[in-house]
Amino acid sequence: MGAATKVAKAGGTLRISSSRAVAEVRLASFRLRVRDRGGRLLTGEADGGGVFFERAGSATPITLGRVQGIAKTADGALLTVETSEGTTATVTIRFASERTLEVTVEPPAPETLAAFGDRFRSPASEVIYGLTERLRDSPLALGGALEIPDDDIHPPEVGSLDRRGEIVEMLIRPTFSLYAPFYQSSRGYGLAVAGTTIGAFDVAKTDPRVVAFRFEAGSTPEHRRLTFRVFVGPEHRTILDEYTAVTGRPLVPPDWAFLHWRWRGELSRGPTALLDGVLVNAQAAEDVLMYDALGIAPGVFLLDRPVLVDLPFGFSRFEWDPVRLPNQPQLLAALRRRGYRIMMWSAAWACGTNPGDNGFEARLLGFIAPGPDTPTQCGDIGNANFILDVTNPAARGWFRDKLAAFLAANDIDGIKLDRGEEHIASAATDVWANGQTGREVRNAYPSLQAQMHHEALTAAHPDGDFVLFSRPGYAGTQRYAIFWGGDIPGSEEFGLGKGTDLGLRSAIISQQRAAFMGFPIWGSDTGGYYEFKDREVFARWIEFSAFSGIMEIGGVGNHAPWNMPTAPTYDQELIDIYKRYTDERVRLHGYIVDAAHEAATGMPIVRPLAFLDRKDPKLRNRWDQYLFGPDLLVAPVWRTGERQREIYFPKGTWRSYWDPTDRVKGPRTKTVDVPLDVIPVYVRGDAQVP
Repeated sequence: MGAATKVAKAGGTLRISSSRAVAEVRLASFRLRVRDRGGRLLTGEADGGGVFFERAGSATPITLGRVQGIAKTADGALLTVETSEGTTATVTIRFASERTLEVTVEPPAPETLAAFGDRFRSPASEVIYGLTERLRDSPLALGGALEIPDDDIHPPEVGSLDRRGEIVEMLIRPTFSLYAPFYQSSRGYGLAVAGTTIGAFDVAKTDPRVVAFRFEAGSTPEHRRLTFRVFVGPEHRTILDEYTAVTGRPLVPPDWAFLHWRWRGELSRGPTALLDGVLVNAQAAEDVLMYDALGIAPGVFLLDRPVLVDLPFGFSRFEWDPVRLPNQPQLLAALRRRGYRIMMWSAAWACGTNPGDNGFEARLLGFIAPGPDTPTQCGDIGNANFILDVTNPAARGWFRDKLAAFLAANDIDGIKLDRGEEHIASAATDVWANGQTGREVRNAYPSLQAQMHHEALTAAHPDGDFVLFSRPGYAGTQRYAIFWGGDIPGSEEFGLGKGTDLGLRSAIISQQRAAFMGFPIWGSDTGGYYEFKDREVFARWIEFSAFSGIMEIGGVGNHAPWNMPTAPTYDQELIDIYKRYTDERVRLHGYIVDAAHEAATGMPIVRPLAFLDRKDPKLRNRWDQYLFGPDLLVAPVWRTGERQREIYFPKGTWRSYWDPTDRVKGPRTKTVDVPLDVIPVYVRGDAQVP
């Protein structure tokens, strides 16, 4: 049951009102407008045509016309509306809550639908936030040989918080893989389209006065009708509260997740070293012993893939690789004695072709996703099919139980959930176990695999003391996981090319994009997933990560200040920065945990400055500063060689986190010194921050 509403007809307009908002429908030719309770127009359908749908085999869109009939309901109204093809459609308008307006359009003959969408007026001053964490859509790398967009490999200096002027596809692509068919507006509302079919938002690109969306119709009833929701703020916090009430409340992990994390892209297979008198993996021993020697506090130790048996991906069975991880029980015990929490890598994959392998068994049971009938051997590129059909409840249960037993037996505290947005059979001819096509499953897959892993962790840790950390996500995945920003580069060409500081720039923007999208807890691979080529990039990224939702340090190659890929190899200045900011993370731990508790209703830990003051035009698209929790203003430095930067201080009084005698009264702009070991951070007013 939704909110109490009033339905009234005045002249040629139908008004459906809650205590917080009003929906107006023009009756002569259907057009929807949404106002706040004070009468201010938030958004309205374009006069040249709002709702439309398309039939298979026809290029002519069908639009809505005169409203023929009105039937009041408990929370809104049911309308019968003429269409431009001479049939009638049903439109349900209801207030699911006082601030959430839900509109459902059910066209006639839904089985012949190809697509549907809507068009909304958008003044040039309107800023549109959200949709994806990726800076922009770009052509695929290597001429399409990979699913990865070229910008992810060669990051350009483009993009901001405002999506205006873009066409944004709703098809999850690796590796910057957070997507949501949901945007927020500087005018004080949000809009979300239901469903998981593939579509796109035209954010005032084709028509500079219109924001439009179009989604494919699917094979199931929920994908043969258009449902969208308008969330009335005006505050971004309020919009996120309404949005997550519909799509699912975000997971808030246990407190220990907000310490810093240490990991490597791949532990070397073979070399050993002594740790507490036992021979273990040499690189794992190096990390632990260097932390001991440097006095760096323990946090989370992540065992990334491949650490299980079989090459090259190490994911054929839930058994440790004895060559890569000799004396694995003793290694885990040594980590536990020091106070580390332990996580491991996972994916919804069924690898291996030998009897006893997960892939062999899954293929026999019919648990493999649609695709070529090939051996279940994992790989990055090729036509092998090793993807688990997570739309099949039996397949999910089979994988969940195997994983849960392994987690419990080894006392693993959390999972890094990777992939799940690539290799997914996505054609209309690919029919999955639940009867949906690949065009419906592609965007649903991240939530289904996250749910499966969340259930496995819950079985192993019934008290909820675990973390699920996912790369891909779509609307709703936030119920099960927190997130990181994919393979953001510290160097180009998959780590083989030149170094870049533009990966850090993109991470600063991506974290704030995620904040608008309902993914409130986010981190990035410090230094970039690919090995960085510039020591300043690593230094500045450490500082940024210390003031991010999750601080995780690792990636392919060397990401350690005592064994750098740059000169000097043992870099004392970087060691000091590394220790300073991991210590800072411990000092701020209570503050971060308190901020994280607000994430249960969608409020992000990192808050774009528009959250602070919607009325200050200088904050609407200021991507290079943000609030960390409620009271810390952070101004990251991303450009290599920069030793000064300009900071805009919003209204109020701000004092330097590092030097309380340095006080600034806003609004004003000030240039500050930024030596390599300093990230500018300011405390709001008289707030008490450790």
